Amino acid sequence: MWVIDRKTQSNRSKSRTRTSTSLHVRFSRGKDGNIVFLFAFMLSVLFLFAGGAVDYTRWNAVRADMIESMDASSLALAQLSATDPDLTADELKAYGRKFFEANFNYENNLLPGWNIEFTLDDEAVVSTCVTGKLKTYLLGVAGIKQLDIDKCVEITKRGSGRVELALVLDVTGSMGNKIDGVKKIDSLKDAVETLLDVMYGEKTESDNIKIGVVPFNAYVNVGEAASWKNAWSDRTAKAVYHGDRFIHVTKKGVVNVNRKVNHFKLFDSTPGTSWGGCVEARPYPLDELDVAPISTITTTTLNTAMTNPTQYASSSDQYEKRTYDAFDDAPAFALDTSELTDPVNFKWVPMFHPDEPDCNADWKGRCPLSNGNSYWTGVETFTIEGVPHVQNFWRSWFVDPEYADYDASDYWNRNFIDDQRYIGRYEGENTGRYAKIVQDFRMLDITPTALLNNRQKNWRNKMIELGVEDFYDTDITSADDSSTANSDEFILRNAYVGWWDATTKTYKYKYDLSPSVTSDRGPNLDCARPVLPLTNNRTTVETHVNSLGTNGNTNSANGAIWGWRLLSPEAPFTEGIGPEDTDYEKWQKAIVIMTDGNNTTSNLDTHWGSDLTAYGFERESRMGKDMDNANDMEDEFDNKLLRICYRMKQEGYLVYTIMFGLDSSSTEKVFRACASKPSEPYFHDAVDGEDLEEAFGQIAADLVDLHISK
Repeated sequence: MWVIDRKTQSNRSKSRTRTSTSLHVRFSRGKDGNIVFLFAFMLSVLFLFAGGAVDYTRWNAVRADMIESMDASSLALAQLSATDPDLTADELKAYGRKFFEANFNYENNLLPGWNIEFTLDDEAVVSTCVTGKLKTYLLGVAGIKQLDIDKCVEITKRGSGRVELALVLDVTGSMGNKIDGVKKIDSLKDAVETLLDVMYGEKTESDNIKIGVVPFNAYVNVGEAASWKNAWSDRTAKAVYHGDRFIHVTKKGVVNVNRKVNHFKLFDSTPGTSWGGCVEARPYPLDELDVAPISTITTTTLNTAMTNPTQYASSSDQYEKRTYDAFDDAPAFALDTSELTDPVNFKWVPMFHPDEPDCNADWKGRCPLSNGNSYWTGVETFTIEGVPHVQNFWRSWFVDPEYADYDASDYWNRNFIDDQRYIGRYEGENTGRYAKIVQDFRMLDITPTALLNNRQKNWRNKMIELGVEDFYDTDITSADDSSTANSDEFILRNAYVGWWDATTKTYKYKYDLSPSVTSDRGPNLDCARPVLPLTNNRTTVETHVNSLGTNGNTNSANGAIWGWRLLSPEAPFTEGIGPEDTDYEKWQKAIVIMTDGNNTTSNLDTHWGSDLTAYGFERESRMGKDMDNANDMEDEFDNKLLRICYRMKQEGYLVYTIMFGLDSSSTEKVFRACASKPSEPYFHDAVDGEDLEEAFGQIAADLVDLHISK
């Protein structure tokens, strides 16, 4: 028997422990052992990724096929609903489910309990949602046994729209002409009816379609629209251009250049008429912008709005280049920025077309050889407001308002007021009142400080600039030689509105002289039918379009800006949906601009250089630069249109343009550049009435065609 003492046993135990520890340390420090562990770990990770890739590839394939089948079944359901309105919601849903199941190839890959649901509550859309789960294969090892496969789509129904549409329609005089025996205005009415047929179908109203109408010629009539408010028009004559063509004369016959002539007061002074609703354009560039009349604007905003679209600078596309040129050629601002940012100039000035100098039939085409007297020089005394006034007259009282070859037939408003009522030799006090103004201007050798310091009413400088220098250089009290009396009264006759009567708050002795207010003359000359704000009622739109007549010249830029304002949620028309409204993103804003002519302003041989436009006369230079003739205004109208269209497109508006019966390469280029794309369905060149109907029909189909909206 072996006996081992404790010391020996203790030493052996320590020896075994050291040996075991040594082996462990050596193994743990060995490289071969680490690789084994690392390999095992990486193998697990690679397996997980590979399994995930397989399962997610399956998930994508199933989901893609599911979405395609959802789209197809929803479209089929919507088409069936449109063709058979008698089907119930349950019948439509059952049809949609069968259609989905027939097209979906991965139904067996979904776990039991999956479901497809069609929502038909909204008349605008079919909403389809699938809820379900896909069983995984390899991801189950990591505890991921299923993947969600939920998805919803929306289909916009045909005819439901969710569209706000402005129809900007040319109603100028040429629209009364015929193509193939049919008046163009009648073809337009038929074309709009085609558009309404496509958009509304059998319905009279739709919660998802809103249409407004902007008839335009040289002007746009907004003041008679039901939603127009007095706060949006300049009723107190504070806007910078308000009354700019007229002179205010006190009861004593003194011209007060610091007092504006209020156009509303002129209407009050004119028996048998009232403001028809047409407005002048706001100062440039406010005339091109969607700025509310009750808002503010900064200089930075103005400058940004006029910034060139740099993305078009080097474009090879001729239409993009045309738009770039419209910005690049833009004039300087017409007013100081302090005036452009002043809210008084955000309001609109009512259009008042002045009486134009006329020739009485007895004068044999020339003015004013009154009562057959060729020349007459003398002195007469008139009593005005009880005060005797001595007047000197020569050359048949007042000088012919002729400038170059005066042709009375060129002036549509020449007989609105018969000039002989206040310039005729035997008209008594009426003549005396006007004669005092004429004589004061003729005798004016040095302009008073008040005239020099007032930019709008600097009459002497304005007339000299327009070529009437001798109007002031001739002293009629010493004019013995009739050849030296070669002055011109044209502008003064336009400017004279009578004398202000503070008691009645009207101007007397011109527009109250039994004016001839008819449909073809007067202060509302060529004012078109009013704007129709956005409405969801088809009959309202159709009735309004059918009431349109034709007159006046063409200014499509002015029509376009009011189409924009009609769609905008900002005042003056607030019927358009705005970003703060529910479902704003689901609505599409669109505008159709139709014309049968080039932008036109008539050249006239007067000191104003043109007929009246929403931008005043040509030589008033309200458009930001001096104009040599009416053609310069027309070119700038084209550029304005392009700048307006560009800004609308930047805001997401669809812009459709139509030329009707118009062979004009310049307007075609402008209208193609204005459209969202320079080809159909956005641009149309309609040769005749059938083409016009087809154009409106294509536009309507493009707007409301059945499509996947989400």
